[in-house]
Amino acid sequence: MKTLNKVVAFALVSGALTVAAPSFAQNNDDPFEAPQTGQAFNYLSGGFHDHDGGGDSVVIEGSYTFNNPWFVSGYLRDGDDGPFGDGRDAQGIKLGRYLWLNHNLVADFSGKLGHVDFGGADSAYWGVEGNLRTRIDRFEIYGGLGWVDYTDAGSDSQYQFGTRFYISPQFAVGARYQDSEFGDGLRIEASYHF
Repeated sequence: MKTLNKVVAFALVSGALTVAAPSFAQNNDDPFEAPQTGQAFNYLSGGFHDHDGGGDSVVIEGSYTFNNPWFVSGYLRDGDDGPFGDGRDAQGIKLGRYLWLNHNLVADFSGKLGHVDFGGADSAYWGVEGNLRTRIDRFEIYGGLGWVDYTDAGSDSQYQFGTRFYISPQFAVGARYQDSEFGDGLRIEASYHF
């Protein structure tokens, strides 16, 4: 899928969720109201990732808050070629900390490391990232920047933005777009928050 098509698809999904949001408006005493830090950092999700230059992958991701405000998260991505092949498979773990900037804006900073398969070349990586996220009614909107050093492929600047729509306090659907020097991708996902 071309980059323009991915951006248009992301805009359509986000726009549709934005149009639907007023029909689900909540009172201030509802569990959807901010602050909802626990839901943002305690979840299990699964999704499909469409990569630049062809190829799709299945992604399983999770995050857990321990010793509040610290969190640990990880992911496993399996590319088009099937289990344990050589098509964009990746694993990673991240340790981070979040902090409130005001009543409805949270920043998180983390260090990460893992392993990625670039087709014929495998590489370990380490990096840092920072994100901002806010909650508007049933929507969580976030974006961030990152930097990764691949041991066998140089370094990479990255950015991402996305949204989640909470169907209930425990279940959400979302979309995110990630771009880097090595390519971009659009992910559609569903998540369980605890």
